[in-house]
Amino acid sequence: MRNAEKVTVSLPAELLARIEHRRTDRETSRSEVVSELLWRGWHQVEAEEREKRYRAAYQAQPETDTERAWAEEAAGDLFGGEDTGWNSIDEAAGAAS
Repeated sequence: MRNAEKVTVSLPAELLARIEHRRTDRETSRSEVVSELLWRGWHQVEAEEREKRYRAAYQAQPETDTERAWAEEAAGDLFGGEDTGWNSIDEAAGAAS
């Protein structure tokens, strides 16, 4: 581990036991296990924040009818003119609203 800093944190006993179990299974250090899990958690938080920003932007400026028609046409070209069923999904969603 390069450029590592040493910190002290308090953890619930159950969490520490799980970390120790993972460390033993992987035959690695506690620091490596904790770092891996923290990075994975950090990436998940970043992904959730990106999705939240995307949803907010979409709600602020949803697709237009023209954009939707273009997407339908592009999907038809992509799927070789097969019926994707998107129109029936949209109609069902509209009926449910």
